[in-house]
Amino acid sequence: MSALSFQIDSSSLHRPQGMAAPVSQHHHVNRLLVHAMSLVERDQTAAIEFVRQASLLANDTGRLVEKAGVSIRGGLAPWQAERVRRHVEKNYAGRIGLDELAQMARLSNSYFSAAFRVTFGTSPHEYVSRRRVEQAMHMMLNTESPLSEIALDCGFADQSHLSRVFRRITRQTPAAWRRLARVA
Repeated sequence: MSALSFQIDSSSLHRPQGMAAPVSQHHHVNRLLVHAMSLVERDQTAAIEFVRQASLLANDTGRLVEKAGVSIRGGLAPWQAERVRRHVEKNYAGRIGLDELAQMARLSNSYFSAAFRVTFGTSPHEYVSRRRVEQAMHMMLNTESPLSEIALDCGFADQSHLSRVFRRITRQTPAAWRRLARVA
């Protein structure tokens, strides 16, 4: 079997039926990652492609559940997911605590964290951080504001906080990303 012949028909993954699709999707993500690990030594290009596919599937988990309008076992109910998503969207620049989000979903902190991870594929903290970085990217492209101002407007403590989180998520510094994005 050639390295790239291990492909998953992703069209079937974008039409979940009931509760089984997201769980099946997690299974496919795991298979892709295991296969990528086995190829790292022999074919790095193929391994990178499998990791890319797994990443795309993993990132779609929350969106698939939201589009389907169903809850998955151990996840948030659709009304909870939507309420939390809207709250983060409106308040990303302020302090958003786990207690606050759990109360909105009417769950304990520990159950909320686990259910959030099942529904969105990431922790609440990481979700908020990514939303803040997305907004920072938008502001870097569309304004001339200095990074220190953008950091504060997006809910980061200061410019170095923005830089640390931005680099962890994008593998680039905000200044380097801004330069490259403006050139393109």
